[in-house]
Parts: sequence; C-alpha cells; structure tokens
Amino acid sequence: MKLRYIIITIVLSGCLSPLFVSAQDMAYPIEGDGILSFLRRWNRIDTSYVREFKELNFDRINAQGGLELGTVYLIPPLHPGDVYPAPEVVNQPTERNIFGEKYKDFAVASDNLKDACFYIMSGHGGPDPGAVTRIGGRELHEDEYNYDFALRLARNLMMHGATVYVVIQDEYDGIRDERYLMNNNGETCMGEPIPKSQIDRLKQRVDNVNDLFERDKAKFKYIRALEIHIDSRNPKEQIDLFLYYADNPQSRLTSYTLRNEILKQYQKHQPNRGFIGNVSHRDLYILRQLDPPAIMVEVGNFQNARDRLRILDPNNRQAIANWMTNAFMEDYRRVVRNN
Repeated sequence: MKLRYIIITIVLSGCLSPLFVSAQDMAYPIEGDGILSFLRRWNRIDTSYVREFKELNFDRINAQGGLELGTVYLIPPLHPGDVYPAPEVVNQPTERNIFGEKYKDFAVASDNLKDACFYIMSGHGGPDPGAVTRIGGRELHEDEYNYDFALRLARNLMMHGATVYVVIQDEYDGIRDERYLMNNNGETCMGEPIPKSQIDRLKQRVDNVNDLFERDKAKFKYIRALEIHIDSRNPKEQIDLFLYYADNPQSRLTSYTLRNEILKQYQKHQPNRGFIGNVSHRDLYILRQLDPPAIMVEVGNFQNARDRLRILDPNNRQAIANWMTNAFMEDYRRVVRNN
C-alpha cells in the first residue's frame, strides 16, 4: 500500500536535520527521547500534541508508553498559529530562572504576540500576605497563589513571543505544583523591597510600570498591565472570576475578551455547571493611576470551599493561565486588525 507519509533521510547518529522537518511528516527519536522531548524538538509545545502523537503512533509506542530508537514516528501537523522552526527568542526583560528549575526551559511556540508587551503584577507580596484562609492547621496566604498564577501566565505569554515584565518577583519561588504553597515575604517590586504602607506599596508598582510604559509605548503595537488577585468575601459566595477595568476603552474591551474566553472554556469543559463571574469598572488606585490599559482579575473567593479547591489545584491554575493567554492573543488580533 502506498505510504501517505514520506520518510525523511537521517544522519548516522540518529539525529534529524531540523532544516527538513517543516516539509516532512516523520522523524526518528534520539537517545533519551520521551514523547515530550521528541515533540519539543519540532516545536509542538501544547500538551494536545501529545494526544495527537499517541493517536498517530499507537502501533509504534512500546509497552511502557515510550519511544524506541530506530523506529520512525509520525509528527502531528502544526496547529494554526504554531510554526517550525521556532521563532527567534527576543531579549526578555524577565529572566527565565524566575520560573524555577522545572519550568525555566521552554521553546517559543509562536510569534503570535511578537509586538505585544505585558506588565504582570501579582497582588500583595512582601509584608502584605493579602487574604488569609485556613485548612486544618494550615494558614494559606493569597499572595503566594497570586504569584503562581502570575508566573504561569507570564511564561505562557513569553512562549508566544510577547515581551513580559514580571513586576512582583521572588527569587526563591518559581512555578510551584503543590496545593499548599509555603508562605514567605521575600517578594520584591522589580528588585526593590516592598514597603509596609499600603499606599506606598501601590505607588511603587504603579511608578515602576508607568516608567516602563513611557519607554515602551512607541515600540509595541499592544501593551497591557494586569494585576492578579484572589478575593476574600462571605464563605458562601462562589464567584469564579471577576474582572475590573480602568477608565479606558481598551481596558474595558480587553476585560470582556478575557471574560468571554473563560466563559467559553467553562461551557466547554463543564457545560452544566454555569459560570459566576462578571466585568465592571472599578475606581481602584492601581487601575486609576496606571498609564497603560490596565485590568485587575479576581480568580475566586479564597474563603469559599469550592473556589478554594480550584485555586489550590495546580492544574487549574495552569488552565486559567492558558485560557487568559488565549484571550490575550484574541484581543491582540482585534487591536492589530483595527489599526
């Protein structure tokens, strides 16, 4: 039977020249390859490629679920927006080490956000833990989870070519896959100690972002500032996600794009659950004083048992970051299309 795919020529070492892969459909693994590392080499980064790879190669994967040297494997087609070879990595103001040992290494999946710049702020930090909740004998602090959300989103945006500033940083806490995140007060605002006074804390991050925006606004087609929080209210109130926008039309439009994407994802993954979240204007200091279009997101109620389960689940934290990334890419396309 005529093969649908063309087997590429390989060198004796078993390594494949990356010059050929964009026009080919098959490749051999190299020593030490698992499915993820094999796919990363061809810039198939999204986890959905793993499922597609397994479906394409169900009769080639060994009994342990791994790859065999000397066996040729089908490479899943690129998804819309993904490219090979990977786009050239831009010089990032955020060092990858901030994401921690497990997550610092990643390939750039696309250049869909190559002319976009983001200022990502996790709420609270330093001497301010934010909302506090308790499970059994554990005391959990909002700022630790805000920071994890912020890092996951920042990394995602960088994977699609955006320039990203992580404004609140902790040199010791990268992305963490634990449910119960250890409390500390080691966060800084771009290397500066965070003041104790609330107004001084807010002014510090606003001044840093506004200084960056003044320098960046002529360089990028799209700039957004986002601060991430977890709300604290009546334990009986489940909120899912709230978005607040500044007195700025672009801030408002971006907020609705974010809300609509997350609503769509809830309808897709939990169609019978419903979605409790909204978008509104709030005259908050951080939104009022920031010069770039700014949004604040509350990703749940820290005191509500169901919301808290979602916040504690690292897979859910990643899912929220993924959905927000999709929304920002859609919003970026809207802005570029209309300009």
